[in-house]
Amino acid sequence: MPPKRNQKGSNKSSKAPSKVASKAPSGASTPALRTEPQTPVKLAPGLVGLTFGQSFSSVAVIDKEGLADCIANDDGERQIATALSFSGSEFYSGIPARAQLVRNAENTVLAFRNLLGKTYDEVKDVKQPSNSAPIVDSNGVPAFKVDIDGTATVLTAHDCAVRFLRVLVSYATDFLGRPITDAVLAVPTDFSDKQTQALLAAAEEAGVHVVQTVPEAAAALTAYAATDLSSTDVDKLPIDRNTVVLDVGATSTTATVVAVRDGLFHELASVVDRSLGGDLFDEKLMDWFGKEFTKKTRVPLEKSNHRAQMKLRLAVEITKKSLSASTSAPCSVESLAEGMDFHGTINRTRFDLLAASVYSRILDQVTAALEQAKLDPLQIQEVILVGGTTKLPTLTNKLYDIFPESTVVSSQIEPDEVLAKGSALQAQSILATFPPESPNQKDLIRASTTEQAVIAPAALSLPLGFVLEPELANDPANLAFVTLLDQHTPLPARRIVDIPIESDATNEVILALWEGEPYIKVTLPESKIEQAKNAVAAAAGAVFDAVKNATGAGKGEDDVTDDEDEDEEIRTVEVRATKAITDLVIPVDASKKDAKVRVTIVVEKDGKGHLEAQQQVPGAQSVRKDF
Repeated sequence: MPPKRNQKGSNKSSKAPSKVASKAPSGASTPALRTEPQTPVKLAPGLVGLTFGQSFSSVAVIDKEGLADCIANDDGERQIATALSFSGSEFYSGIPARAQLVRNAENTVLAFRNLLGKTYDEVKDVKQPSNSAPIVDSNGVPAFKVDIDGTATVLTAHDCAVRFLRVLVSYATDFLGRPITDAVLAVPTDFSDKQTQALLAAAEEAGVHVVQTVPEAAAALTAYAATDLSSTDVDKLPIDRNTVVLDVGATSTTATVVAVRDGLFHELASVVDRSLGGDLFDEKLMDWFGKEFTKKTRVPLEKSNHRAQMKLRLAVEITKKSLSASTSAPCSVESLAEGMDFHGTINRTRFDLLAASVYSRILDQVTAALEQAKLDPLQIQEVILVGGTTKLPTLTNKLYDIFPESTVVSSQIEPDEVLAKGSALQAQSILATFPPESPNQKDLIRASTTEQAVIAPAALSLPLGFVLEPELANDPANLAFVTLLDQHTPLPARRIVDIPIESDATNEVILALWEGEPYIKVTLPESKIEQAKNAVAAAAGAVFDAVKNATGAGKGEDDVTDDEDEDEEIRTVEVRATKAITDLVIPVDASKKDAKVRVTIVVEKDGKGHLEAQQQVPGAQSVRKDF
């Protein structure tokens, strides 16, 4: 299926860095708007952006050119598998640790992040993936029993997190050539306070002080808000918009709806499914290639054959990645079972058929998030893709089954790097607040970010705006509504607009401030309008046909059927004026037609506010009215 309009390709090199276009967002949820690139911030302390995932993790830095970039480890991986493995005196992490699952699964530890901050009783029924080290009880906390250099050792989830974070940070230390002491950390939207605190404690023990945590959806939004994308459709989006952040990880999927209002982020809804992720696509490929292997060799591939299953899983992970960039991909495994090698291929069409149910479940998550946010798909202007699985082109195409073609599906920033890059850009904004020449810069940063709180802001429940024909106030249905402050705008808020003076203006301009209500306007196509006009005639024709059929007249004549597809209804988002708030009479000099009227609206947290206006000419009178 060819890409639709506004669809973004996702096959960009993972080495392409994000260029910083804003200097200093004021907080994790308040990034600055895209502007012209600023002078790169000199990074004095070791401050990086981290994403610690259940299956994969990344670390990003701002380089000397002011670009956010993910760091590769010694194996060239920018997405580092969240895995640890012990073999004798050897210690492995990342992809090499996952490779140990073939022969050393019992000493390989996976999926330990989500165990942080939980008791053993809360997770005792959790089955670890790929027959990796099972969860055991260690004084009431979840742990893993592994063999390290011949000694049975119990590692708690906290111990595993500390070991892994040390490895992750060491890559940044090697890259930058200086110790990493501080980080901005992206955390899952559904993490509890207890889990977050446990994560911070693990980072602290690993030698990294987390100066700020950022919700993963906010990290993705920050990456896009602070990156120069002036040559793309993303930069043309309105400053007030609704965005869906779709994060498809290896083992979970999160759909978050966020109201973006002039650079402020206000979460409206978030839906998480911990049983839905990219691993389900891998399992579809494993089933397919397992049957192909048996068909070719007559050797059954039993589910109980752990070694063969792990070999196949590691191979299909590569196949899936290839299918995100190519229309077909190979799968090769040496000595898969009973000494028999396997070589097969699959095309994307076949893969999409196999994975149809998984695609459907992901779309259901998006729909559920929209329902929770009480928004229609038409009210979404942007979808941001997060996670390597979202690189599959069919997923992007299927999103357009929900959203109109005007919605921009964004993947210009590598989906599997966007969280780490967003965290690094947030770290840069913190450094910009305390530049290197500041005395005790590091101490100032830590002091300013030690106490963190999640604040649920007040927000407008309905949009505020002007009506263009205030003299029609007794007929609100005919009022043309121009939105000034959109629904879900966090409060307090201020907006300044310049309004041109109409050519027939006299010595005053009247502005009427109204509250509005969004609705979906349905317009019938011309064909349906004609059908409606002919409804009576059609009813009469039905009576005539009934008489004709009863008398046998017309038998043998071919019925004419219109096979043409009916035109779809045209659905648009509109705002109707529902309640007059106040009006303002502004004195103007009609001879100065080019001098616009500057209007300022301020709404406080309690919903009260004021409207102020003045023509932009010397000596013009300023008028104000409270509401």
